Amino acid sequence: MPSSPLRRYSLWALSLLVSVLLALPPVPGQAAPGAAATIDTIAVKGLTAIPEGELLDLLDIGAGRPLDRKRLQAGIKRAFLKGLFEDIVVEGSPAAPSKITVTVRERKVIGAITVRGNGHFSKRFVRRYLDLKKGERLARLKADRGLEQLIHEMRQRGFPAASARLTTVPERRNRVAVVIDIEEGRPERIEKIVIDGPADTVRSFLPFSEGDVFDRTKMDRAAQKITSSYRKQGYVGTVLSSAYEQGILMLRLQKGERITVSFEGNAALSAKTLAKAVPFFELNEVSEDLVEETAARIVALYHQQGYPFAQITPVKSLSGGDTVQYTFYIFEGERFRVAAIQFSGVSISPERLRAAMALKEGDYYNPELLESDIELLEDFYHALGYLYVTIAEPELRIPDTTVSLTFTVDEGPQVTVAELAVRNNRVLSNEAVLGEVAVKVGAPYNEVDLAEARRKILDLYNRKGFLDTQVVIEREISATAASVTFVIDEGEATRFGKTVIIGNERTKPHVLQRELLHKEGELFDYSVLMKERQELYRIGLFSDVEISPADKDDGARDIIYRVREANAGAVEFGVGYGEYEKYRAFLDISYRNLFGTNRQVSFRTELSTLEQRYLLSYYEPWFFDRDVAFRSLLLHERREEKNIDTGETRFRLVRNTAAAGLEKKLSRTLKAELFYDYSVVETSDVQPGIILSREDTGTLTISGLRPGLIYDTRDNPFEPRRGVLAGLSAKFATGLLLSETDFLKVQAYASTYKGLSRRVVLAASLRGGVAKGFGDTRELPLVERFFLGGRTTVRGYEQDLLGPKGADNNPTGGNAFAMGSIEVRTDVGRGIGIVTFLDGGNVWTKTEEFDLTTLKYTTGLGLRYNTPVGPFRIDYGFKLNKETGESDGEIHFSLGHAF
Repeated sequence: MPSSPLRRYSLWALSLLVSVLLALPPVPGQAAPGAAATIDTIAVKGLTAIPEGELLDLLDIGAGRPLDRKRLQAGIKRAFLKGLFEDIVVEGSPAAPSKITVTVRERKVIGAITVRGNGHFSKRFVRRYLDLKKGERLARLKADRGLEQLIHEMRQRGFPAASARLTTVPERRNRVAVVIDIEEGRPERIEKIVIDGPADTVRSFLPFSEGDVFDRTKMDRAAQKITSSYRKQGYVGTVLSSAYEQGILMLRLQKGERITVSFEGNAALSAKTLAKAVPFFELNEVSEDLVEETAARIVALYHQQGYPFAQITPVKSLSGGDTVQYTFYIFEGERFRVAAIQFSGVSISPERLRAAMALKEGDYYNPELLESDIELLEDFYHALGYLYVTIAEPELRIPDTTVSLTFTVDEGPQVTVAELAVRNNRVLSNEAVLGEVAVKVGAPYNEVDLAEARRKILDLYNRKGFLDTQVVIEREISATAASVTFVIDEGEATRFGKTVIIGNERTKPHVLQRELLHKEGELFDYSVLMKERQELYRIGLFSDVEISPADKDDGARDIIYRVREANAGAVEFGVGYGEYEKYRAFLDISYRNLFGTNRQVSFRTELSTLEQRYLLSYYEPWFFDRDVAFRSLLLHERREEKNIDTGETRFRLVRNTAAAGLEKKLSRTLKAELFYDYSVVETSDVQPGIILSREDTGTLTISGLRPGLIYDTRDNPFEPRRGVLAGLSAKFATGLLLSETDFLKVQAYASTYKGLSRRVVLAASLRGGVAKGFGDTRELPLVERFFLGGRTTVRGYEQDLLGPKGADNNPTGGNAFAMGSIEVRTDVGRGIGIVTFLDGGNVWTKTEEFDLTTLKYTTGLGLRYNTPVGPFRIDYGFKLNKETGESDGEIHFSLGHAF
């Protein structure tokens, strides 16, 4: 059997003792008498779980630093918080006190988990109470507590001699297999059941019979079911008691009183409504006090409905057999509304006073609100500095079925703040302290503002690192003048201590540390910790993040970060159908924590009848340990552009692209990027009317720089309800970068979202772009021109068919475009949405031809259905200014929002 939990806990705690011989006389020439020796070398043994540097930082020791006993003891306690170690021993030597050896014994990693000896209890049952998981560190204290709970549960279930033992078997390196040996022992079996009461009824609820194991947990559930059943039949106070001895289960059912409740004289309120005020069945008891409480509740219900003179008389009687009848006789009286609320003796606007009250003119009259309304009015006056106000009980006038109330107010003089002072402050000036508070000299005196001022002063000091500050408010009120002094005990400053990260099994410590916004030794600020929590969630590696400061020690508080790592790998796939590409599918495989460094790699393929795309990407959030992200990708794409109506091929394209670039977060909402793109594009089977330059057919190399800015305040990137997404990007291709074509292309976009109600969102978008060739390039190559029309641009036009066309009526694209969209998105429930939209836009061959008066407009209606890979949508766009030969509109269906 394992050692007792108490003994093991003692060993765990006492093993922290530091074996450093600090009290020995120092070696001559190394340290002055009474001074700690300086550490020259540190040897670490037995450490595999974390880097050596992290352990020494937690222990707060290092070569070249003096050895401080107090700080080392605190460091060992800090290191144990990681949950990785069973023992930490720090040793020195009388002969060489400057040489330190740190020996650790790590907790083993759980490998296989085996349950043996269980017959009655399943392996799942055993594991549930032990709470051991493969891959976690084996904590013996936690395991022993689990064993105790498991043994208790087995004994409760009819095995009084049950026991359990946990042993480990070494596997590889620091891993162990865990073996749980169960000894169930002889069970308590029910040889006979003796029932005092209605036997058939009791047996119908029993989950066992003679010969079964006596399970006390099942017995408790059965007792609850019987009590609940009798309560539904109107019985109050039913109890089923049980006793087990030497194989005999004795049960006794004591039925409570059978209660019926009725109401007489009620017309305004239904019996169902009144029954909700009766607590007998909910509490499973009945008494004279509960009867009186019920009557008071019913009166309160009538008062709320405007019946101030309602009276309730409860009567108890016997109604055949064992049934007790409670009848509540009700006199409802007349119903009254509040006709007018008036005030006398006031200098304040009656409208302001009425707004502070719960009773309102035109509402039903509730007399129970009178007392609270007087208190509300007094609080209102106090907030304005009228500390001596008195308000008498209101005068009531009841001419008919209306009530008029007149409150007589003796306001008394108004007290104002005559003097504000701060005392005992050393770190912050009077101006800095008083600048935080809203209370000003000459303002009405009230306690609410003073309490808020005290809170703000404490918050100011806390932000400055003074966590122990206390503020006492001294008041001196003389007639109408109040002198207020904030007496401050600043206490000592608190600074950030060490960082302790717990739970990062795969993720390297520096990945978390580089996201932190504070440094050790800086003044402590709680608000910084809240921002750090948001940053740690933002990197996407953790499903849970808890940040808690440790107790203050030597003027500093260590910060403990407990994280739960999310699954780093993901596989996503989907299939769909589009009006242009027909059948579509995608597969995305990604891993976002390569080598525990938050480096990310992904492979995505998109396939349809017209397009095949294969994309391999790599992302590093901190490039060369700088807060600049690096992203690269390799793309292979085959695409065929077709006429939807005729099925005729407009052109075929094969593109191979390599791109790499840097991204920098300028703020929480603004990001800048700069990429270099190198593409080899092969265009074939191009319709003659589309060809505008020699680059439109054959193989073409396009090489250029692509800078951009992105502004994003959306609350949800997939289903935004508020915020803005805007961006500006350019592409500069030149022969200086090995490009076979030279051009400059600039695009801008902006989308805004606003929730009009819980189910309605207004979304609007503007997009535009211009491009210009230079050098030997007169016309942009086909793959770089702008096209509009289709499911994500101007709906109502076929794919790419809005804009200039060649001699064969095929689209040629252009060097400039502008478009806008506005949508009203309505959620009708069950994942279904309806969208109404208005789109407009056009494409121009030359930038000089840009003319907003030639925009084409479409309007339409769409249907959305939410899926795990985005909303499936069907849109029908109707042309508002169609030309001869064009269709009235087009239908589009795809995945995802249009913008």
